[in-house]
Amino acid sequence: MISSRLLAAGAEPYLFLGGKQACIIVHGFNSSTRENRDMGRFLADEGFTVLGVRLPGHATTPADLRRVRWTNWLAAIEDGYSLLKDNSEKIFIMGQSLGGVLILTAASRYPFDGVIGISTPFGLLQGNLARLAHPWLLKVISLFVPEIKKPPLTDNPEEIDERAPGVDLDPYPRYVTRAFAEVLELVRQMQAGLPHMSAPLLLIQGKHDSVVEKNAMQLFRECVASKRMDTLWLENTGHVVTLSNERDIAFRAIADFMRSISES
Repeated sequence: MISSRLLAAGAEPYLFLGGKQACIIVHGFNSSTRENRDMGRFLADEGFTVLGVRLPGHATTPADLRRVRWTNWLAAIEDGYSLLKDNSEKIFIMGQSLGGVLILTAASRYPFDGVIGISTPFGLLQGNLARLAHPWLLKVISLFVPEIKKPPLTDNPEEIDERAPGVDLDPYPRYVTRAFAEVLELVRQMQAGLPHMSAPLLLIQGKHDSVVEKNAMQLFRECVASKRMDTLWLENTGHVVTLSNERDIAFRAIADFMRSISES
């Protein structure tokens, strides 16, 4: 029997109606709204209207991700902003990993009232890899190597999988090489836009994150135009903050950050 379902179950976009303060939540690369739905519910219970977007090419089939460009991801955020702006007093935006790169790129172009980057890389690759990995090179490589192995998400050897036992939160078992080229291009777009990003900023990172640079927060501080930049380090967390054992700490910090701006 052929399934007629296009999206992975539970990976649909969501809208939780709350008050006049709204926020957009953006998931990471190769992931889906499954990773942030609990955070969305928490913030809705705190009185915020919450829109969780599904990035094009995600939670369907890897073939879809090969055809997607970074501009399609950014357009999904623009759609979300357009949906909320007429009925909201303030609009915040937050994203995890690739979602963090996306929301910082969007915040340099659209007037968001506050920005929350979770596990957000500044340059993604470091050292020799950073010098060798160019989007155009990955596009060529993708013709011969269509998929690549996922890197570890935590440097804590005692933490086998922080993404919940028995639940496959990544619909695709490997990274799509052609799409990763778009990720690298998006990182460049983000870096170029940081001097134009002036909204209040909250950055959250786990101390066991093996994806994001340890000095990423400092690099962002040196580049953004924001007059307010708050930071939160989570002591026992890897890359996927929204599903970690310390996620409640992050959720509370995000709600407090948004409320402080809403009430000012």
